[in-house]
This record gives sequence, structure tokens and C-alpha cells, in this order.
Amino acid sequence: MRFLKNTYIRIYVDKLTLSVSRDVAERAKARARRLGSLSAVVEDFLWTLDGEGLADVLCRDLDLECGLLLSPGEVAAGRPRAVGPPASGLVAELRRERYDDIS
Repeated sequence: MRFLKNTYIRIYVDKLTLSVSRDVAERAKARARRLGSLSAVVEDFLWTLDGEGLADVLCRDLDLECGLLLSPGEVAAGRPRAVGPPASGLVAELRRERYDDIS
């Protein structure tokens, strides 16, 4: 528990047990000493397992102001509605014209 301006803040941390070979564990610990802590390295890796977490880690590491990132579904929903004939019809017409030109 930390004391901050007459306010108590409780920080809960879940624990995770990993089973890895001794060689991998020693190499990971050596690398973690250079990068901070093994817990931080594992947490960053776990964050990168989904797209949003990866974006958060990249924004933090690259010191970018990414703001609100949208999911692919949100991007698709925000696109304007198509007007006019479907593109597949236009592509077929262009292909017919090209075929006629080279025939």
C-alpha cells in the first residue's frame, strides 16, 4: 500500500508462473537486467499478443501520442456509404473494353 496526499492506494498484481528450461530462464534474466526487469519484459510481450496491446506498446516505446485507436470494425463502420454502381461492374466493363481494344 502506498501513501499519497492522505490517500491510500492499493496496487494489486497478479502472479504468473512460467515453466521454461534453465538455459532459457538464465538468458531471459540476463537480457532483462539490461532492459529493466523480467516481469516488465514478459508483461510487454503479453501486451503485444493482441493488436491493441501491440499498438499501445509501440506508441509508448516510440514516444508517440496515438490517442484513441480504432478497431477494424469501427473503421469499417465509419466509412461513407458507397454511391453509384458497384466497383466490380466497373472493373468488368474496363476489362471488356481492353479486350475489345487488343482483339
